[in-house]
Amino acid sequence: MQKYRAIIIDDEEDSRSNTKNMLQNYCTEIEVIAEAANGPEGKQKIMEHKPHVVFLDINMPGMNGFQMLEGIYERDFCVIFLTAYSEHGITAVKAGATDYLLKPLMLSELQGAIRKVVQHYESKGNASHNAKTDGDKNLVLINHSKGFTLVDFKDIIWLEASDNYTNLFLNGQKKIVASKTLKEFETILPDSEFFRIHRSALINVNYVKEYSNNEGGEVILSDGTHVQVSKARHQDFAEFIRTKSVTPK
Repeated sequence: MQKYRAIIIDDEEDSRSNTKNMLQNYCTEIEVIAEAANGPEGKQKIMEHKPHVVFLDINMPGMNGFQMLEGIYERDFCVIFLTAYSEHGITAVKAGATDYLLKPLMLSELQGAIRKVVQHYESKGNASHNAKTDGDKNLVLINHSKGFTLVDFKDIIWLEASDNYTNLFLNGQKKIVASKTLKEFETILPDSEFFRIHRSALINVNYVKEYSNNEGGEVILSDGTHVQVSKARHQDFAEFIRTKSVTPK
């Protein structure tokens, strides 16, 4: 059985203990590898252990759960919020939560949340097999509301996150709305050709025409699109582009 690494972040020791016991006794897919009592400690544990899922209390002193998540740029784990207050539901959804559970935890709801985590990673695993080679073509299977489309990734100019969907902008002014997250596409597409310049944008560097310092930094693509580069990615992007360019002798 596949085991999924979990971290519990909660300022209440009794609550952490209860969550851990329920997971160990009734959710055998989950392995609790670390605990934290506050947001800063939780961020450190996430960086150290690279979990599959984080059980995150919302109301913690100093730094609440939402604030902690905002400080994590590359978030490649599921989040299950834990709280005694029901009014945080909409904010949790906007924060990209896999689920939102009210304390005291109900076993059926906890197990339902774990099923969502398992489904997420099983789907992600299947997605990694959706890129295939056909002669000189590098085809990517794009699922959407009307079925699917096979696209040569060389024709993808850039991708834009849109909640749990992704907008793909292709050569020929074509746009596809795909039922995968941008993070899933980042896993599928070759990192030698695509670069995440912003939380919401993944670009094909072969279509970069110009870089501008306007608005703090942006790239201009061959189709005329201006896409912002986040401050956190400026240096990494500059170094990446240097490895792709030819320097005159």
